[in-house]
Amino acid sequence: MTALTLLLAAAALGHAISRWSGLPTVPVLILAGVITTAIFPVEPGFLQDALVLGLTVLVFTAGIELNPGRVRHWRRAAILVGAFQFVILGVIGVGGGFLLGIDLESALYLGLALSASSTLVVVRLLQQRQQLFESIGRLVTGVLLLQDLLVILMIPVLSRFGEGAGAIAAGVGGTLALTLLAAVMIRWGAAFIVQRLAFDEESMLLVVLGILFVFLGLSWALGLPMVTGAFLAGVALSSFPVNLLVRGQLSSLSDFFNALFFTALGAFLPLPSGAEWIRGLLLAGAVIVVTPPLVAWLAERAGFSARPALGAGLLLAQTSEFSLVVALLGVSTGQLPQGLLTVIALVTVLTMVATPFLATDRVTLALMRIHPSRRRPAAEAPPSNHILLLGCGRNGMSLLEELIVSPHHVIVVDDDPALVDQLADAGVEVIRGDISDPRTLEAAGALGARVVISTIRRVADNGALLDLAREGPTLVRSFHDEDAERIRAAGGTPIQYSEAAASEVLTWLEEAPPG
Repeated sequence: MTALTLLLAAAALGHAISRWSGLPTVPVLILAGVITTAIFPVEPGFLQDALVLGLTVLVFTAGIELNPGRVRHWRRAAILVGAFQFVILGVIGVGGGFLLGIDLESALYLGLALSASSTLVVVRLLQQRQQLFESIGRLVTGVLLLQDLLVILMIPVLSRFGEGAGAIAAGVGGTLALTLLAAVMIRWGAAFIVQRLAFDEESMLLVVLGILFVFLGLSWALGLPMVTGAFLAGVALSSFPVNLLVRGQLSSLSDFFNALFFTALGAFLPLPSGAEWIRGLLLAGAVIVVTPPLVAWLAERAGFSARPALGAGLLLAQTSEFSLVVALLGVSTGQLPQGLLTVIALVTVLTMVATPFLATDRVTLALMRIHPSRRRPAAEAPPSNHILLLGCGRNGMSLLEELIVSPHHVIVVDDDPALVDQLADAGVEVIRGDISDPRTLEAAGALGARVVISTIRRVADNGALLDLAREGPTLVRSFHDEDAERIRAAGGTPIQYSEAAASEVLTWLEEAPPG
């Protein structure tokens, strides 16, 4: 009880310091744990139990964010990017292990620890930037889901490496059985339990935790790590709108265990030696340097334009919370030395902390300047006197349906390859490109368009459009009053309600002189 009190006090102090100083929360919590255990030694067994408990809740909440239905149209791209990133970074990890002089089993653990990106970090960044439902968010969600599934499938392979093919097959078979149960829950069970039975908030939380404990119990019965059951329980509750109801119930619980986990991690790990720091920095550097160009190249092969492809690469340039699961499992089975656990934890923390600073518009644009863009064919004179619709997602589609029945020439620009193919098949004139790229706007005839309408969610992405010295109206969708003011100050006309957008555009067309 005293140890738990110390950890919670350290976590509370770490959060307070983080808010006061503006420093990232994760390193501050880890440092709080380091200082706590240096002053008040805590039993290692208790710390390991706290780590496992914290990880169990964290991967459960991470699984809730990975709705397979969200990536339906991006499945091919997600498989391409996720599988290649997983394999190549895994090979780098195994090769790095051999260069460090470790044995095959330890090298395989290191490779698996480096192979996947962090669902917790990436989903939180996408939510903060309101990009979770954009094409880049759906692609990245699919990549994370695939990689997490690959990790939990590989865990029984490594943990039973010395027990023979039968033991490995039993572990993989048990994992696949739980995955199938999660798929059944997504399709039928969760919606019935959560929606049809109409529980109040307290009962809903009990039902959600009950589903978690069922999966945990099945994992234990099958001889699998608890985190496997926790992750798949989260995925089982990830379908819309079940995930929205569940997320509200678990928000405070998730924050509590997030703080507990990182504080316990700082208290559990010994201070790294100089050699461990060097190894951790080298491996973290490899992940950060290799991932963005690799993911960008793969995403572009899958049809994405350069900017979202680079943005996806920067978002995925870290190792996963599952890296710590893998390392802790390896230490508990005696297959991984304690020193490599420290190195893997260093890599995970360093890359997680670096991601919010690297995955920014500023860094993406800097990389765009040196990006070896494919040559574009020499274009004819850009179109003019047309309606230009920038972005054609769910809200843009309803607007497009109204515009295409008008007697005006309509051109659509979007960076989602699946949507571009769908519109082209329907006979709509569409250009695949990034609307924040002036070259895309030039090719689409933004300067000569009769009306330009942007349905893009983030105001910053409309900067290149608003910088154009257009004579005609530029209508930009906005979600908040402050966004509307920024658009108006830049010379655009904010449209705050998607239902009003079509009538507003048609009004402009009626009032504007013929071109």
